[in-house]
Amino acid sequence: MAQGKTEICTIRMMFPADSDEQAIAYKKKISLILAEIPDAQMQFSLATIPDSLNAKGNIPENRT
Repeated sequence: MAQGKTEICTIRMMFPADSDEQAIAYKKKISLILAEIPDAQMQFSLATIPDSLNAKGNIPENRT
């Protein structure tokens, strides 16, 4: 990277979680890894799997 040039890295992850608590636990683990990067930001959200994806069999419904 050239001096003075700033770039940004974006990583998007999606995975099924059995519960909100499990998803939050993963978020905390990822936050610990990113803690060494002072300007790192994380956007975290939980959402239900749309019926259209479940109907296609792409993602199993694991939430209880």
